[in-house]
Amino acid sequence: MKWFVALVIVLNLVVAMYGSLKQRPPLDVHAQEVSPGQVKLLPASWTPDASAPQASAPKAQASAPAAKPAASAPAAKIVASAPKAQLPAKPAAKAEASKPSAKAKPAPQDKPAAAEPAKLACYRWGGLNDSLLARVKGGVPALKLKTAQISEDSKQESKGSGRLWVYYPPLATQAETKTLSAELKDKGFDNYIVSNDEFKGNLSLGLFGKEDAAKTLVARLKAAGYDKAVVKSKDQPAKTTTLTFKDLDAAQAEHLKALQKRLTPGIALKGC
Repeated sequence: MKWFVALVIVLNLVVAMYGSLKQRPPLDVHAQEVSPGQVKLLPASWTPDASAPQASAPKAQASAPAAKPAASAPAAKIVASAPKAQLPAKPAAKAEASKPSAKAKPAPQDKPAAAEPAKLACYRWGGLNDSLLARVKGGVPALKLKTAQISEDSKQESKGSGRLWVYYPPLATQAETKTLSAELKDKGFDNYIVSNDEFKGNLSLGLFGKEDAAKTLVARLKAAGYDKAVVKSKDQPAKTTTLTFKDLDAAQAEHLKALQKRLTPGIALKGC
């Protein structure tokens, strides 16, 4: 039994010695990670010492990893420069964005509203007799109107009291007419001799508002022997004129209104 234990110990010693004497494989310093802080750069004047070749080896090996960052620098530059190669594409994209779309239509611009022309006024100044017409025409030149802006329209109208007049025609001489007038008065027919108008010399027997009253008087005169009595309406035709003012601007219209109020306050202007 002791012999077996001693044999095992001897075998263990032999294996241990074999392992220590066996040559180890060379160490790959490139496979080891070295911190950049531990790397030391040698001066340019440094020369290896022949008496200590083994001591200088680690420095050379230690300096080897320092080349890796330098080697990786170009790669970083290439990677960093890669996006720069794509920069020319951006203006093209902007150019495409700046081009108007074929479907997109430009927004319609609001057209400025056209200024409306000023409205021109038109007025009629009517019912003017000859005296009023002369007064109005005297003030019209102050309006400074053109010939085409004013026109005149005249017509005949019947004007009067609406009453009926009974008269007796004059006789051959004024003396005979006076004698007739005295006879009629004696028989109850009141009268007088007209002396101031176109019916001068006629005997006026009265004015009546109703036709029946006028005809009754005529019948009484015939019954008394005076059969030449006449019934006449007192309405006489009269001439009236209407002035039309057209295409008046605001200033001319105001001046016309002022002129109307001053000359004919009772006759107002009317729109055309």
